[in-house]
Amino acid sequence: MFKKLKPGESEEDVLRMAAEFNAERAKDPSFQPAAAFVCMDKAPKKSMFAQRREQAKLGRVTSATEKQEEPIQPVPKESVPETPTSVPKERGTHVSQVLLDEIQENILGDVKGSKMNPSSLGNVLGELVERTEGTRRPAFPETTKVDTGKPLSIFAKQLLGAKSFNEKNSKNESDSPRNDTSSIIEDAKLGKELHQENLNVLKRMNEKDILAEKESLLASLDPSLIALLSKKRQSPQSTKPPNPNSPKVIEAPPMPTQSIKAHDLQNAALPDCNPALELLQQSDKGNWVNFNLVEEHKLAWMRDIPAQISELKPGEQFNARFDWKGVLLPHTLKDQDAVKQLDERELYLHGEEADRPGYALQELFRLARSTVLQQRLSAFGAIAGIFSIYNQGFYDQVLSLPISKIFFLLRFGLDDNAPAQLEVVSRALANLFFNETDEVLLDHIQDNAYCHWQPTLEVLGNGSDGKGEDTDTNSIAFLQRYMKLLTTSKSVRAEVNEDESESRTSMDDFQLAETDLMDTLLRTNILQRIRFILDSVKPDNNTVESCLKLLIRIARTSTKVARQLANESYLIDTLFKHFLPSSSGSNQFYGQPQVLFLKLIRVLICQHLDIAKSFSKGVLIVRLQQYLFLQDNKVQMVRVQIEALRNLRCLLLLGIVDRDIFRQFLPALRQLLDWHGNHCAFDGVGGSGLVRQHAAALLVALVASGESGACDVEGQKLLVEPLNNCCCGWMHTASRVAKIKDFSQMTLLSAALYAVGWFSRNSLLGTTSFQPFLRSILPKFVQSSGFVACVHDLVKGSIMLKRPIDRRHVHAALPNVGAVLMHDYGPQLIVSETYPVNLLSNLWALLAVSLESGEKSLFAALMQPAVLEPLAEYLRQLSTQLNRVLATNFYARSELRLIHQLLTTDGMEIYLERQQMLQLVYNYLCCLSTAHATQIKSIFERFIFNGDFVKLDESSLKLLQQSCLEMVYPHIIADNSEPSLSLSYTQAPILPTDWPFFQLRVILSNYLQNVQQRPAAIYSENQVVRMTLTFVRQLEREGLQIVSSLEKLMYLMIAFMGPDSQFLDPDLHDLLRDCLMDFYRENAAHEFDFDAELVDKARFEPLYYLFVEHFEAASYGDELFSSLVLVPLAQKYDNKWRRRLWSEHVQAVRFINCDETLLMGGLSAYLEPVEEEPSLVKLYGDALAQKMVRPGSIAYRIAQHHFNHSTSVHKATLF
Repeated sequence: MFKKLKPGESEEDVLRMAAEFNAERAKDPSFQPAAAFVCMDKAPKKSMFAQRREQAKLGRVTSATEKQEEPIQPVPKESVPETPTSVPKERGTHVSQVLLDEIQENILGDVKGSKMNPSSLGNVLGELVERTEGTRRPAFPETTKVDTGKPLSIFAKQLLGAKSFNEKNSKNESDSPRNDTSSIIEDAKLGKELHQENLNVLKRMNEKDILAEKESLLASLDPSLIALLSKKRQSPQSTKPPNPNSPKVIEAPPMPTQSIKAHDLQNAALPDCNPALELLQQSDKGNWVNFNLVEEHKLAWMRDIPAQISELKPGEQFNARFDWKGVLLPHTLKDQDAVKQLDERELYLHGEEADRPGYALQELFRLARSTVLQQRLSAFGAIAGIFSIYNQGFYDQVLSLPISKIFFLLRFGLDDNAPAQLEVVSRALANLFFNETDEVLLDHIQDNAYCHWQPTLEVLGNGSDGKGEDTDTNSIAFLQRYMKLLTTSKSVRAEVNEDESESRTSMDDFQLAETDLMDTLLRTNILQRIRFILDSVKPDNNTVESCLKLLIRIARTSTKVARQLANESYLIDTLFKHFLPSSSGSNQFYGQPQVLFLKLIRVLICQHLDIAKSFSKGVLIVRLQQYLFLQDNKVQMVRVQIEALRNLRCLLLLGIVDRDIFRQFLPALRQLLDWHGNHCAFDGVGGSGLVRQHAAALLVALVASGESGACDVEGQKLLVEPLNNCCCGWMHTASRVAKIKDFSQMTLLSAALYAVGWFSRNSLLGTTSFQPFLRSILPKFVQSSGFVACVHDLVKGSIMLKRPIDRRHVHAALPNVGAVLMHDYGPQLIVSETYPVNLLSNLWALLAVSLESGEKSLFAALMQPAVLEPLAEYLRQLSTQLNRVLATNFYARSELRLIHQLLTTDGMEIYLERQQMLQLVYNYLCCLSTAHATQIKSIFERFIFNGDFVKLDESSLKLLQQSCLEMVYPHIIADNSEPSLSLSYTQAPILPTDWPFFQLRVILSNYLQNVQQRPAAIYSENQVVRMTLTFVRQLEREGLQIVSSLEKLMYLMIAFMGPDSQFLDPDLHDLLRDCLMDFYRENAAHEFDFDAELVDKARFEPLYYLFVEHFEAASYGDELFSSLVLVPLAQKYDNKWRRRLWSEHVQAVRFINCDETLLMGGLSAYLEPVEEEPSLVKLYGDALAQKMVRPGSIAYRIAQHHFNHSTSVHKATLF
C-alpha cells in the first residue's frame, strides 16, 4: 500500500512514488489504482422523490433481499465494453443511474421537470469506465447521432464529417501493430514485462551506475555476439519504410553518455551572462520536472545588474543610499578593490535606480511602517546606524538629513510594545539625542581638576530658563540689542518689539521640531512613555540603556527641564527600585546597579542644589556607601564605583555630604587607596585604563572632601599617608617612561598633582607629608624625557590653535557639546590622547606651593630651556593664531586656565616681545566667559591698567579702569549666584572683540535715547572720546588690529555724534584729525563693502543716514565732519549713496566744507569716472541751477564736473 503525498515533500518524492507504482504494476499486470472513473449509461429522468426513494433503497438493500427494478433504457451507442466491477450488472446499472442523476443536478441544478435529452449529458461526459490493460481509448467517447427530426446545418454536417474521418483513422491506428516487438523474444507479453523491468532498474540508477553496468555487460559478452545482435536489430529497421500513420512510441528517457554530452553541449552553447547557466550546471538538473525548456524572460531577475551608472560631474548631487548598518554607499562601486568587494546583492532593488545598491531614506521610511516586524527592525536599525555615524561628523558637508521628520518616525515607532522593536527604536532615538562621543569625552575629563562642571545643552536664545533679559542700558548685551534695532528710518525704529517671533506654545509639533527638537520630544510625553516601558513592559535588553541615555540628554537640557524630570516621582522611584538595588540580581539589567543611572543622578544633582537635596533624602547616599565598600574587581562593578565616586565628589562640593556622613565613607576610601597603592601600575602592566580612571576619580573625590571641609584632621591623617605612597609610586614610574601615550595616564598624573597641591597648601599637616614627593620625585619627573615630550605636544594638541570647523551647531535645533571637529580630511576629536594641558596646569599650581614652602628644586627644573622654549612658542602662536570660536568650546576651559597661569608667571614676558604680549592679552580677553570673570579682572590689572604697557593720562586711565570693571563685575556676581555645578555648553565671552571702543557704543546709545526723549549721557563726551581714541591708537601702534576698516569708520563717525558736540574742542579736534588722517592714509586704496552684515552691530546704511541727519543739525560746517560724510560718495561706490544724498539730504550738501587733503583718495576719487546715471546728473544740474551748493566748495566742484562732462542727458546750458 502506497502512502499519500504529504505537505513539505518535494518533486523527488513525487518521482520516487511514481517509480514505485510503475515497478509494482510491472510485476503484477492486474494491479490497479485505488480509484477509477466509470462512465455509466444515463437513465431516464426521474423526479426528486423517486431519486430519494432509490437512494433509500440502496442504503437498505442486502445480498439476501434485493428487489428488481424496472429496466432502464440505455443511451444508444455502438459498443459498451464490459464493466470490470464486482457488483452485478443490474446493480451497476442502477448505481450509474443514480450517479448520473447527481452529476446532472450538480451541473445543471434542479431543473424541476424541464425536458432534457439524456444523450446531451452523455455527449459531454462520455462513459466513465475502468480501462482494461493494454487497450487504448480515444480522447473523446464514441457517440451516436441522435435523430431529432430537425434538418442539420451546414456547419453541423462539416463537424459530423470530420468526426467520422477521425474515428476511422483512430481505428486504423489502433488495429495496426505497434513496433515494440523484440527480435529475440517472440512472446509480446513477456517482452513488455522485461522492458518495463529494465526501465524501472534504469530509473533507480544514476549516470555513473549506468555507465559502469554497461561496461561490465559489454565486457562479459562475446564481441561477435554483440555485433550479430546489433546487425540483426538494425537490419529490419533500415529496410522497413517508415509509416507516416504509425504511432510514435514514447519510451522512458534513458541516461546514456550521449545525453550527458548533449546537456554539456547545451550548457556550453549558453553565454556566461545567461541567468540559467548556473542552474543548469548543477548535478541534479535531470530530476527537475518540466525543465527541458529554458525560459530566459522568467530568469531575467537573476541576471547581474548592468553597470549603467552615469558619471557624476564635480559638485553634482545624488540621492543617498545606505546599507543596513547606516553606512552611506558611494554612487558607484566600480572604484572598489575587486578583492575586497562583498556580496551585496540583497541591497539591490527593482525600483528606481536599480543599478545602485542600498536603500534610500524614503524606502527605509516605508519599511519602518511595514506590518512585518522584521522589516521594521531592519529599517529602524539602519536609521540608528545613520544617526550614530552622523553624530561622529562623517556625514557633515556630505549629507543633508531631514532630522525632524526622522524624529517623528522614531517617536511613532517607540509607541509599539514589542520588545524587539522597542530595543531598535530606542537605540535610534538615543543615537539621535545622546551624542556618544560627547559623553565619553566628558567622562574622561571629569576626573581632572575643576572639570566637575556639567554642560547644559539648551538651544541658544530659547529663554526657557525664565531668566529675565539684561535691562542695564550700559551693559554690552543691551547695547548690542539696541544697535540691531537701527533700520533705515526712525519710524521703523520706534516701539520695536524685540520678541517678534511666534510663541513656542502656539507652534505645532513640526514647527517646533525645526526650532528645538528637545522641546518637541518633551511635548510628546516621552517621560511618561519611558516610565511605562521600564515599569510595565520591562524589556530585559538594551532598551534599558537607551532609555537611560535619553533621560541623561533630557537632564542636560536646562535647569528647568531637569526639575521637570526630577519631579516625575513615579519614574524616579522606578529607576531607583530597578537600577540602584542594594545587591546584584541575576538579570542583565533589572536588579543590577546601572552605570548610566548613576550618571543620570550626577547630571541631575549638578543642575541645581534643590535636586541634590531631594535625592539625598532617599537611598542615594546609602547606595553609594554600599557600592564603595564592595570588593569586586569585575569591570561592571569598577565602572559603578567610578560613578559612585563622581557622585560623591559632586555631593561634597554642593555641601550635601557633611563631616558626619563623610566619616562613614572614610574606611572605604582608605581601603581603595591601599588597593591602588599595592596593585595599580602606571605603565599598564598591572592595571588597565579603567583602573587608572578609578584611581583618578578617587583622588579628586578626596580633594573635594577637603575643599568642602568634610574631611577633618582625623580624616586627613588617615588618608595622607597612603595618598603620598600612591602619588610617589605613580610619579616615579612615569619618570622612567619615554613618552606618556594614554589619556588616562595623563589624567592620573594630573589628579595626583592636584591632590598633592591641595593637601600641601590647605591641610593642617602642610607640606611635611609630601616632602619626598616635592623635593626629589617630582623634579625628576619634570626633567624626564616623557615630561619634555608632553610639553612639546602642547602646540600640536592645543584646542585654541586648531583650525577645523566647529560643529556644535551642525543642527541648530539639537546642539552638542562639540567633542568632534570637522577637519579637511575628516572629523577628529577636539582632545587628543596626549593632551597635556591639565597636567601642566596642575604642575604650575603646585609650583606656587613649593615656592611658598621654600622648595626651589621644582622651580629650577621647570626653568630649563627644554621646558620654557616650547611654552614660549605656544604663547607666540596664540598671539597670532588663537581661534576665538574654539576658545568658547566647553572643552577649552582648562586651556584658558593654563594660559592665565602662564601670563601671570613672573619672567614669562622675557620670552615674548611687547607687541606679541599685548596681542596675546587682547586675544585672551576676548575669549573669557562669565566663569573666568576673576581672570579678566586680574589680566586687566596686570597689563591694561599698567603704565608699562598702556600710557594714558590719569583721568583717562581711571575712566578706562572704571569702564572695564563695570563690564566685568556683573558677571563676577552672576558666577556666584546660582548653587549649581552646570555651565552652558557654549562659553560666550564677556567682552566683544571691539571692547576698546565700548564707550563709543555708549555715546551712540545716548544719542538714540536723546532722539527718543531719553536721559542724556552720564560720562563726559570729551573724556570718553579722548580715552577711547588714545587707548586704541596705542594698541594699533603696537600692531594690534582690533576691528575691520568698515567698523573703525563707523566708530569714527560715532565720535562726532555726541550730544554736546565736543568734537569742536581744539584739543579733541586735533586728536580726531590725527586719527582721521591715519585712517585715510591706511585705507586710501581700500574699497569698503557698505552692505556687509556686521555681528552684533548696526548696518552701515542706517548709521550713515543718522550721521547725515546729525550733520545737518550740529555740524557747524566742520571739515572733519564733512570729510566723513563724503566717504561713501566716491565714484567707485554704488550711486545709490550719491542719489539719496543729492535728493533727500540736499540741504546737507550746502554745509559740506572741507579741504582736498581731507578727502579719502583725493579729489580725483570723486570726479573720475564721469557719472553716466541720467537721474543723478539731473540732480547735479538742479542743485547747480537752484544754487543749493556754495560756489567753490567741494560739493559744487563735484556737481559741476559731472554735469558738464556727462553725455547721458541733454544740456541746454553749462555751469
